[in-house]
Amino acid sequence: MIQTINGRHYQSLIDYGIRNLMRHCDEVNDLNVFPVPDGDTGTNMVKTLQNGFNAIRGSTEELPALTRKFAKAVVFGARGNSGVIVAQFFKGFSEGLIDVTEADCIHIASALSSGVNAAYRAVAHPVEGTILTVLRESSRHVAKNLEDGGISNVNELIARFLEQAKRSLDNTPDLLPILKSAGVVDSGGAGILYIFEGMNKYLNGEPLADATAEPSSDKAVDYTLFNRTSCFEYGYCTECLLQLTEGREPLVPE
Repeated sequence: MIQTINGRHYQSLIDYGIRNLMRHCDEVNDLNVFPVPDGDTGTNMVKTLQNGFNAIRGSTEELPALTRKFAKAVVFGARGNSGVIVAQFFKGFSEGLIDVTEADCIHIASALSSGVNAAYRAVAHPVEGTILTVLRESSRHVAKNLEDGGISNVNELIARFLEQAKRSLDNTPDLLPILKSAGVVDSGGAGILYIFEGMNKYLNGEPLADATAEPSSDKAVDYTLFNRTSCFEYGYCTECLLQLTEGREPLVPE
């Protein structure tokens, strides 16, 4: 049983989470009916997390530096609605661990809460019965079990999160009529379930195909390469990024 997680553990948890989601990617895509039935929830979540993982792959840095890099890269690599939400969750989660080298259950539970808050802030009009509900209810379940003394190690913490995630996911059609009419559960919530299922497998020493997440064909995106003169060939599915810089002289009109 693992009592605390360090940088190596963190990499492996993310690794296994992505890998398990990849195994169920098509299934998650097929569940995608809300907010738009475009069948890409699983793909967007995988690509988003892969960008974060690519930034820390093979790193020997300690947990604070590692989580800082992951938090930044996962947000910059976010794809689609589901990608933005999962990116903000993991950004909040990672930032909740920045100040600790060895994170215990209290730290992790607090980081989960931080992740949930960040995910809700990322949505202008949060809708229950979605990935947000699964994240919130599962994180609160962990916090309550920890307070009641029902969690004594990281293995139990992730297991408690996972058991509530399954219940919350099964209940999403009762909260969101469009899911019930389509006869499916929420796709984003299913994605979260598979991510934490992968983490649970790592903690329990269960094999998961290859132990390393498959390299994405994309490298971690360097957004400093884009400037005011950059030309984009396609005008759809384009996201706006405002990048603030320091130390540059303001433009002076001629």
